[in-house]
Amino acid sequence: MRTLADLIFPPSCLSCRRPGARFLCVACEAAFPWIAQMCARCGRPTARAVLDCADCREPAPAFSTARAPAAYRGVARDVLMTFKLGGERRAARRMAARMAACAQPMLVDVITFVPASRTSMAERGFNTAQELARGVAQHLRRPCVRTLRKVRETADQASLDRAGRRRNLDGAFVSLRAPERVLLVDDVMTTGATGDACARALRAAGALDVMVVTFARAGD
Repeated sequence: MRTLADLIFPPSCLSCRRPGARFLCVACEAAFPWIAQMCARCGRPTARAVLDCADCREPAPAFSTARAPAAYRGVARDVLMTFKLGGERRAARRMAARMAACAQPMLVDVITFVPASRTSMAERGFNTAQELARGVAQHLRRPCVRTLRKVRETADQASLDRAGRRRNLDGAFVSLRAPERVLLVDDVMTTGATGDACARALRAAGALDVMVVTFARAGD
């Protein structure tokens, strides 16, 4: 079936579109922006390792730890945009594998994901966070469970500052019941506002610890 699919839809690099690669070509793989130094709390890429940063101070987020394999730029951003906006769902498996490697040291009971808005579901036809969560769950051998629900539509986060993002998402998510240790999956973290809002809902539902993993993380 894969051979037949390749004949009809030849695979290409998700960044430069060079034909032949199922995920990234050799050149783009070499240019992948791995996060080397980061904030120990929220995983934001930094010039040198720090215990906390501007994204996880005043107030501190409700999640204990956040990690991502890639900085949100270059090849990683291309992959993410191709997945989210281009509908390349084949990317989810490879993206999830890299995310799972970051989450391997975390002790979790279940994997869950950020709920999609009605608008994004209508535009894309699938929830990117849920697709990634399924892959991460397979690698970590933990169940993937829908524990969160978005109870109101929110404004587009892109045009808002950090404080505005927090206000925009305040009370937007609810969870009826959550296990003690939850790994929350999303595609990208910018300021941490979404992860914080979801973590607050999970803690209110009984979670004692909420950790976050995304494919990409914005930062320095």
